[in-house]
Amino acid sequence: MNKRDLKKFEKLLRAERERLTGSIKNIEDASRYESGRDNSGDLSSYAESGTDNFELETALNIASGESNWLSEVTEALGRVQDGTFGKCEGCEADIPRKRLEAFPSAKFCIVCQEDIEKQNAY
Repeated sequence: MNKRDLKKFEKLLRAERERLTGSIKNIEDASRYESGRDNSGDLSSYAESGTDNFELETALNIASGESNWLSEVTEALGRVQDGTFGKCEGCEADIPRKRLEAFPSAKFCIVCQEDIEKQNAY
């Protein structure tokens, strides 16, 4: 991979990291607001509380998934820095550019990724 391509992927990964960081922060801020609301009172408040709890749980699940994705992006940026970005961690072959364009934090080529998925399926 040439330096120009590497810079392009680094810029893409940094932008994704910023987006994910902002999204996680927004979810955390919203969950703090929701958890601090007082829903005591009548029966309709209990229904609203149940809905709010469901929405809070959903938001936290999304934040957890985005946090995992953020870790993947951060690891990919580390590979850019140490010069291993674009190399398969399984077979050390070059990961195809098309794969990296679709999934910039890819650690494995398609063949190795398929092998991992097959092993995890059993």
